[in-house]
Amino acid sequence: MFVGFSVSNYLSFKTTQTISMAASKVARHKEHVLNGNGKKILKTGLIYGANAGGKSNLIKAIDFSRDVILNGLSAADLDKKYFRISGDGYKVPGVFEYRLITQPGREYSYGIAISYAEKEILSEWLIRIEKNGGETYIFNRDTNERGESFTESEVKIRNTAERMRWEIYLEDFGGNISNTLRKKSILCDIAERGNGKQSVFSEIQDVFDWFRNMIIIFPTSQYSGLNQMVENETIRDLFSHILRYFDTGIESVESKLGQLEFDKIFEGIPLDDAEKLKIKISNEIQEDSLMFKVNSQVYSLQKDTEGNIITTKMMQNHGNDQELFEYLDESDGTQRLFDLIPLFYEHNGNRVIFIDEIDRSLHTNVTRKFLELFYRMTEGDTSQIIATTHDSNLLDLELVRQDEIWFIKRLEDHSSSIYSLNRYKERYDKKIDKEYLLGRYDAIPVFDDKILEDIDA
Repeated sequence: MFVGFSVSNYLSFKTTQTISMAASKVARHKEHVLNGNGKKILKTGLIYGANAGGKSNLIKAIDFSRDVILNGLSAADLDKKYFRISGDGYKVPGVFEYRLITQPGREYSYGIAISYAEKEILSEWLIRIEKNGGETYIFNRDTNERGESFTESEVKIRNTAERMRWEIYLEDFGGNISNTLRKKSILCDIAERGNGKQSVFSEIQDVFDWFRNMIIIFPTSQYSGLNQMVENETIRDLFSHILRYFDTGIESVESKLGQLEFDKIFEGIPLDDAEKLKIKISNEIQEDSLMFKVNSQVYSLQKDTEGNIITTKMMQNHGNDQELFEYLDESDGTQRLFDLIPLFYEHNGNRVIFIDEIDRSLHTNVTRKFLELFYRMTEGDTSQIIATTHDSNLLDLELVRQDEIWFIKRLEDHSSSIYSLNRYKERYDKKIDKEYLLGRYDAIPVFDDKILEDIDA
């Protein structure tokens, strides 16, 4: 479960800004409240704000920090990621902190601070939060004034061999550590080297898997979760049913028709890019089929017994099985649904899903129905959706709780500020969509007519 996230000095976030999924005392929509480590956690977070207010930057901050945690700074793009409006942003650390609950029900605070100037991890910590509010540092990594790294831990391990191994792992990140380890998270390093089966190593693996299982969808994201649709007839049938429910005109998805040669799907792509893409796809295809998007088309790719790649274009049946439609023939809204529908079967009961612009290219009624369907199909599990949106139709307390609605606005210094609707103490019967558009909660565009007067002059 996602409990909360804080960020500072990243893109438009200058000072520390925090979003929390902790439920307030709001009585409505109790089915939107999950229980974790003795706490009440919300199932949804909807984030509103004007263009250039910082909504997408919040999702980018989560995506960026997750990439650093899992793959290290060597694989991350640090160029101009700091708050650029202030002159010293380059020299100030970027800090990212998560509050999370893993599948076994343990709660943690995990954070990481990075140097944009030195391109290294300055600090990293993992704290276990007990039900009684107590805290145990599983590890704490920091850097002193001389640039030397040191680590400490409050974990007590009885097994001598495991304790020695744990101490050796932490010692690797102490003193004058290698340049490689300066760019790598302890969480990733121990998850890769430890067996992950018992004691503290099991906890490390659980937290690492929580980040790895996170789902992040941007408007330009590649497909996620379509692979299961190729081989699993039940999932393919569910996918088709949901497409019909959203009134797309599609009767069914036919993933086994339209075969063609593998090399031909790359026609029109620059040669170097095409070769890299071929290698990437070939390496990713194992025993199971793979859905992949190339040249705005979606293909099912599979290797035969001799290692040759069999290519099948995904087609849609709009009522005439003799005249099937390609993915490129579908509307932008239908193409967006191909990104979102897999969430209904891919969440596996405990996935945190972040979506930037959930309403992109979708009719307002479709976006609302998508959320309603999510609540219905994930009832009883701990899946969550945190999404940015402009759709004021979702600002309805018949649909969501007051504490599930957040705003991000741009301040005078061009930094972004995050705050909850809950600060306004609105009644459950309040028409908050109209209040929002009228500017009661800020986080809307402000138009300066004096600028037009200057133009007219």
